[in-house]
Amino acid sequence: MTTAHELNGLNDESIYSILYFYHVEEISAEHLGVKFGVSSLTIEGIAKGRYRPKCYENFMIVEGILERRLVKRVQSQ
Repeated sequence: MTTAHELNGLNDESIYSILYFYHVEEISAEHLGVKFGVSSLTIEGIAKGRYRPKCYENFMIVEGILERRLVKRVQSQ
């Protein structure tokens, strides 16, 4: 179960790292939970935008921009 204490222990940098490792590197919630000292349910909540939704939204915007740039670069080669 996710607690406020777990979420308060994670700064924005940690949240963005979790989002990156989960979505881009495809590291499991269990592994990330151990690495960041929180439960896997907390990791999944962050990864799905339930917790710290503004960080999630910002991450998805940046990832979308980077993905579009990559597609353009591949198409132009």
